[in-house]
Amino acid sequence: MKQFCAGALLISLILGACTSGAKKDDPTPNVGLEPQAAVSFFPVTNYIEGQIAEIRTYGLAPIKFDLSGGKRDSAWLKNEEIDSVFKPFLFPVIDSNNLITQYEETRFSDQTINAFTFTYTPIIENDSTLILKRWDVYINTKTNEVQRVFMVQRSGKKEIQLTWQHNEWCSIRTIATGANGSPMIEKEELIKWKYD
Repeated sequence: MKQFCAGALLISLILGACTSGAKKDDPTPNVGLEPQAAVSFFPVTNYIEGQIAEIRTYGLAPIKFDLSGGKRDSAWLKNEEIDSVFKPFLFPVIDSNNLITQYEETRFSDQTINAFTFTYTPIIENDSTLILKRWDVYINTKTNEVQRVFMVQRSGKKEIQLTWQHNEWCSIRTIATGANGSPMIEKEELIKWKYD
């Protein structure tokens, strides 16, 4: 009896999943359907600002590594330099009141990294007027805490990539177009504030 109930439940879930996806261009009104939940973007800007505040409270200066061109030069990041280094990633503000008309969110559970992934991309593909090309937020499936944020911005003809590992480090890469038209890393910095 238990196997029958489990089988019936599984079949009803599969059938429900197959029939519940409405097409975007479906002209029929949503009669009898519940209203869709309001779109709510993860507040990336607030998250990064909170991380910056935590860096300051540690009382230890982060170490900045210059990894450009195979180098590995390092220097302490002074307290007064922190704002200038991270300021480019605080604009435009990413929250639930901003950018919703320009970007769309997709979500999925990534079993390989044990994370829920939230990906944000422009509604109008390849819209060159937008500073942000895309961003991803990875949430740990067990703790429901942020694991990592990845962001790609336009800066003239270049792009800047930020990878932010929660409570540990961030990487900032400047990608330019090489002579043959392929992307090349022009500058790469790694900033660590957790020392292991």
